[in-house]
Amino acid sequence: MKQLKVAGIPMNSGGFYTGTETTPKVLREAGLIDALEKQGISVLDMGDVNIPSYIPRHNVPPIRNWPGPRVVWEEICHQSKDWFHEDEVLLLFGGDCSIETGTVHSLYRRYAADIHLIVIDAHIDAYKPSADHCMGAAGMGLWFLLEENDFLNSLKGFSGDNVSIVGYQHESEINTDVKKHPLSELREKGIRQIIQKVLQEIPQNRKIMVHLDLDVIAKAEMHAVYSPSEAGLSMTETTSLLREILADSRTAGVEITEFFPPYDPDGSQSKALINMLVDVFRE
Repeated sequence: MKQLKVAGIPMNSGGFYTGTETTPKVLREAGLIDALEKQGISVLDMGDVNIPSYIPRHNVPPIRNWPGPRVVWEEICHQSKDWFHEDEVLLLFGGDCSIETGTVHSLYRRYAADIHLIVIDAHIDAYKPSADHCMGAAGMGLWFLLEENDFLNSLKGFSGDNVSIVGYQHESEINTDVKKHPLSELREKGIRQIIQKVLQEIPQNRKIMVHLDLDVIAKAEMHAVYSPSEAGLSMTETTSLLREILADSRTAGVEITEFFPPYDPDGSQSKALINMLVDVFRE
């Protein structure tokens, strides 16, 4: 097993409600690091990204809390110079879904366009900002990464071909070069067959970043999520999926998003998530 680094991104600027930003603190206090180390996993805790206290919060179109999300993405880039190295895997815990924009920019700084993002999510977060209504950046992360826009500098050479989406339940407009595998396909053909296909389609020279939105897991097992899903993968299926990806030596990191501690008053969901992560990273 590669050296495992962990880091937190206590961000909520991409959403309407606060709560996701407490996840790094909650998981550490619930024993995440100890649980990993008890399985013989070598863990280096990199701490949390320091989020400025002046982050704005508002509901003004087109992007909720803007420029708050961009401020956080810039801080992620500034504070992540030691995150990605060979023979290491990074476990990030957010934070809302919009952290993917900052983490991909960070990975790009290290490897340029030789990177690939595997998104495991019940939704396709590629909504385009509109002056007609206000939306959160948590639903726009892929749009920021894939489309030329006036809000954020684009990544030269990074396109839809650098992204795969797995487990989504609803179609949404997105760059046509993105490879998509809905939940129904996983159910029909099996998780291992689909994820092996995803990995085989990624050029061998690319480093892989995994974005996991916990809403891909069915509410019956994981309800402490910002926007939980009635249907979805089981935690066992999610574990298998992640282990298949981590078995690929190109995998540089996994980020966990949208855990919502206010929905977990007794701490049972935190424990369930920690147990899943231990199973994911154990030998």
